[in-house]
Amino acid sequence: MKRLLPFALLCLLFLTGCAPRQLEEELLVIVLTVDGLETGDVTVSVKAPRNASGEGDNDRYLTVEATGCSFSDAVTMLNAATPRPLNFSQVREVIIGETAAKQENFARLLQQIDALPRFRCSAAVIVTKGEARAFSKAQKPYLGTRLSRYTETTLSNYAGKGFTPNTTLCDGVRDLGYGFCDPLFILGAVNDFSEPVPDTHKKTLDNEAGALPRKSAEAVEVFGAAATDGVRVSGYLTGYEMALLHLMEGHVEALSLRDPNGIAVRVAALRPAEVRVDVHQDPIRLSVRVFCEGQHAPGFLPDQAYLQNQLQTDIADLLSHLQSLRCDGFGFGRVAVRQFLTIQDWEKLGWRDAYCQADTEVEVILTLREN
Repeated sequence: MKRLLPFALLCLLFLTGCAPRQLEEELLVIVLTVDGLETGDVTVSVKAPRNASGEGDNDRYLTVEATGCSFSDAVTMLNAATPRPLNFSQVREVIIGETAAKQENFARLLQQIDALPRFRCSAAVIVTKGEARAFSKAQKPYLGTRLSRYTETTLSNYAGKGFTPNTTLCDGVRDLGYGFCDPLFILGAVNDFSEPVPDTHKKTLDNEAGALPRKSAEAVEVFGAAATDGVRVSGYLTGYEMALLHLMEGHVEALSLRDPNGIAVRVAALRPAEVRVDVHQDPIRLSVRVFCEGQHAPGFLPDQAYLQNQLQTDIADLLSHLQSLRCDGFGFGRVAVRQFLTIQDWEKLGWRDAYCQADTEVEVILTLREN
């Protein structure tokens, strides 16, 4: 045993010595951005930590970009222009500008990104208003020093509260055009803080990224969702609409409402909603029954009927909005397809058009309790 110990120590030395050297010879990509240009060209950029430390925030990360007539050409040029091989195994974010996200080849673009060597397909996908490059440039680790850790914590926080989806690149490639639930991607934007003070009668959460009523040194916002129609991004949802979707799915942390007397109620889901799809009617009927609980301060009794009716109206408006975007973001298709025995029967229905023209029925059962 003693004779093997020096050999084991020597192997350990070789193993620990090679890894840092390999990392120094590669660029560890943390953020990948894709922008479509008016000319039809595509610009791809990557953000990676510098091996040498700089003095300012901008010196900590190196950004390299390239443009080509297609995504593949842009990536080829990017590889040719970078001083080190690109390592995509640590990518935390895939940021896609709205121009590229609304093109008919959006699904193909996601597949091409996923096909990059050693790409981390569990990376979050953000569809941003304006240019993805501008969003990436404005994104800095204000809390902490590592952008990768800051990004994961921030996105997890917003998704956990219910204001954004948590769709990864794996999810998008799997579901866009192939699944029975259209993927919703994180909506991002850079806020220039030029919006006026909001109307106090309007729901504060009923806003999209880029227009939140706030002031901060951090201009980057992720709030709401980019909806897809089986082909591309077809429109946006607000943070409040995403919170309602999470409520229907059975989990939401930060949904608050007020009754006419100003009494605040924190709404939580008791369990996932009951969903029914009647495909034998013409038009078909989508039914949702939501079970939730309203928590309020002791000594204050909210108007239960008002809050219940408000939730029913808002969820019905949300479903109508999704239908107008041709987006089955809640996954009614997963319920409808179970009623068909063959693929031919399912395809004969023409689910997309049937869904968009369907009648909807929403019932909310709200119970109240003191905190």
